[in-house]
Formats: sequence, C-alpha cells, structure tokens
Amino acid sequence: MRRFLVMFLCCMLCLSTALADVTVNISFAGDVTLGSEEKKRNQETSFVSMVEKMGYEYFFAHVKDFFATDDLTVVNLEGVLSDSAKGENTKKTYRFRGAPEYTEILKLGNVEVVTVANNHTQDFGERGYNDTLMALQRAGLNAFGNKMVYTYEKDGVKLAFISMNSTTFYPNRKWARVEIPRLKAEEGVDAVIFVVHAGSEYSKKHTALQSDYAHTAIDMGADLVVMHHPHVVQGIEIYNNRSIVYSIGNFCFGGNKDVRAIETMVLKAELTFADDGTYKGQQLSLYPAHISGTQEYNDYQPRFVTGDAAREVLRLVQIDTKFDLPPYNEETGCATLDYLPVQ
Repeated sequence: MRRFLVMFLCCMLCLSTALADVTVNISFAGDVTLGSEEKKRNQETSFVSMVEKMGYEYFFAHVKDFFATDDLTVVNLEGVLSDSAKGENTKKTYRFRGAPEYTEILKLGNVEVVTVANNHTQDFGERGYNDTLMALQRAGLNAFGNKMVYTYEKDGVKLAFISMNSTTFYPNRKWARVEIPRLKAEEGVDAVIFVVHAGSEYSKKHTALQSDYAHTAIDMGADLVVMHHPHVVQGIEIYNNRSIVYSIGNFCFGGNKDVRAIETMVLKAELTFADDGTYKGQQLSLYPAHISGTQEYNDYQPRFVTGDAAREVLRLVQIDTKFDLPPYNEETGCATLDYLPVQ
C-alpha cells in the first residue's frame, strides 16, 4: 500500500510539472550608444572620457539588479565597437565609436542580447560593423538583426528574435515572410519577437510608416513588435491580439552629452506558453525611467523613476495610445497592462 501511494504521488507530481505553463520574461531597453564622435571623444564630458574616469560598471549601476531578475535583457546597440576609425562614413552627420572592450559595460549591466539593425552600426563601414560583431561574440553576447536571427530556449520553449531598420524593412520583407513561418514550422520556434528601428526623431506620435512596419510584421507571424529610434517614448497598439510598442526611447545614450528628452522606459514582456510550447498570451509592464540623473547634462547613467516623474513618462506614452493605460503603481514601480490572450 505504501509503495502504491509513493508511486501515485510521483505520477501526480510528474503530471503537474508537465502541465505547468512556461513563462519567459524579457526586458527591452532602448538605444544604447557605447562611444563618442571622433572629434569629441577626448572632451571631458564625452562617453569615452567617462569610461576612463568611472569604469565599466558605472553606466548600468542603477538598472543591473533589475535586469538580473529576467530571462533576457535586450537593448539596441547603436554604434560601433572597434579599435580602428578606418572606414568612417564622413557623409553622415553623427558617427559613434567605442572600444571593443566596452562590451564589458553590457555584461556588468546584465544585458545578454543586442540588436544591430539600426542607422549607426555602419558608421565605420563594413569593417566597423564586423569588428562590432566580433567584439560581441568574444564577450559571449548575442546579436540579431539584418537577417541574423537569434533563438532563445527555456524549458523546451523556443523564441526567435528578428530585427530590421527603416531602410532594410521593405527590401527584406520577402525574406521575413518566408523566414518567420519557416522558423515556426522547421526550427520549432514557438514565438517570434520582431524589433524595428524606425520613426520620426523626437515625435510624440508614431508615423503611418511605423504602423505599416508593425502590422506587416504581425501579419507575417510575429507575436510581439518593439520599436526604437525616435529618442522619445511613444504609444502602444493592440493589433490581431499582439502588442506593438512604438518607441521605448533612448537608454544609455553616449552619443550626446546634452539631454533633449530625459524620459524613457524599460518594457517588461511576459510571454506564456503551454507545456507543449503552444503560445498562450502576453502581458506588458512599463517601467518609467530617465536616461540621466540630471536634465542639465547627460551623465550616461539611466535609472528608474517614481512619483510625478514616472507619471510624466506614462503621460507621454498615453498621448500616442488610443486606449487608456493603467495607472502607475508605486509598489511595483510600473504600469502593468491587462493580460492579452491569443484568440
């Protein structure tokens, strides 16, 4: 009888474990520029000078503990990591470069994944772009973008990350329309995260082109769309029971010592899956933050904010959102949207 009871309890335990949902927690932060313009890198207030003065751990000191609690932290790496300035595209107004060793800033900040599909990874041509990818690889960091897909697996659930910028979206649309279904059918991917670098800089509202990018991505099979590039926060849309976040703003933006827009946010996305990998739904939480500890100058040290400062960030998001956002919760430090199940 005792042996039968033990076997029964073991079976029930295995059954309950097998039927448990799997939740994947992903934190998204915006534009991260780990470098300076060539002509300004020796200035006392430049990002490069701040690295020499404060060390690598300084920049993500206020957010690293938060990022340590998720499964993945994803940022947009906007710039080049290379020891060489050769290949600099002098036709561009702004070109950002940092040392390959600056990958340590990301690692100490508990960032595991970056997208390299943006308008600054080619600031120093193909050499700079390739040097950046090599630096990330040597540091054990994952990158995606420009037809380079990153896959992540947790407890049998597999996610794929795809990223494009505004100049490559339409040329690569045919590839994505084939690749997303292929990833789900042949690679066992259960959900696809689509990150897009697009929009009008410093605009409070997203553009029609951003909407077209996002809707097209979801129509092709993406399950969540996250955007950046406008340098400010923008709104949220629900389309075909999938979330679109039109801009999460800057984050650790080393390219400019001035602060034009201090508000940003960290997006926490919780995706749930059945035990067989079937995607069930998602829930988003918005964590208001500032890119700097002061408005007078950029200290390159993003941090979460509370109170009126937090509510101001959410007010800016609401301007571009057609439905009412939930209020900021002082206890949780965020505004959590309703759970969005798959229809």
